[in-house]
Amino acid sequence: MADEPRAKEGGFQGVAMAISLWGIVLLSVFFFLRYDVPELASDRGYLDTLFYVILGITGAAYILYQVALGWVIYRFRGNRAGAASSHWHESHKLEWTWTLGTALILVPIVWTGLVHWERVKAPAPDDAVAVMAVGAQFQWDFQYPGADGEFGRFDPQLYSIENQIGLDRDDPAASDDWVLTNQLVLPVGRPARILLRSKDVQHAFFLPNFRVKQDLVPGMLTEVVFTPVKTGSYEVACAELCGLGHYRMRAFLEVMDEADYQAWLAENAPGS
Repeated sequence: MADEPRAKEGGFQGVAMAISLWGIVLLSVFFFLRYDVPELASDRGYLDTLFYVILGITGAAYILYQVALGWVIYRFRGNRAGAASSHWHESHKLEWTWTLGTALILVPIVWTGLVHWERVKAPAPDDAVAVMAVGAQFQWDFQYPGADGEFGRFDPQLYSIENQIGLDRDDPAASDDWVLTNQLVLPVGRPARILLRSKDVQHAFFLPNFRVKQDLVPGMLTEVVFTPVKTGSYEVACAELCGLGHYRMRAFLEVMDEADYQAWLAENAPGS
């Protein structure tokens, strides 16, 4: 009789834990369905497809496992009849089943990821629009190469308020280069090749609508290639904690029709 109150208490705790677990699952699904990813504005929709496949598999597994765990807690709560646990040392059949089952899911995902990685890192085509993005605490500068299509040389010793990217104007290739601060303009439907360098610490060039994120590493030149497929104005963020002013390191990307882009170049490029 002394064990009866303890059994009732264990039974109540089991019911409460099972209900709490199922409630957490329901809240997780509810808040997930209310979340929308940023609108896709680039040619990287294949990354979204892979993302949703992985999310669907892991989400279904999460719901299934948590519901099953809650049922086990509820079914074998307290000191109910038949609630005694059982144990076996090993089961080769079970081990082979979950190993092969996991491999059948993961191998296609990993292979698809490698194929997508090759697409993301493919060289830029010859007709790509090239822009140099220079990250610094706490702003973005975008260098356009001008009519010759070549970026002028830069020298860190030339950094100043008037020359924020350290452009060497004695270099012939720099004669027609020009710079915009916190503003990037690209044409729709043409590949964009964004070369990235940092003046100080590590930054990250992040375009959530374009599924683009690439680190800027001091002393290195990195790059990212993508094709805008929608016109509009989009945020350029720094996705690397780069100092106290990190929160305000943002710029804006304007994607224009080709005709509008050419008119904008004619109006803004030096010597036009």
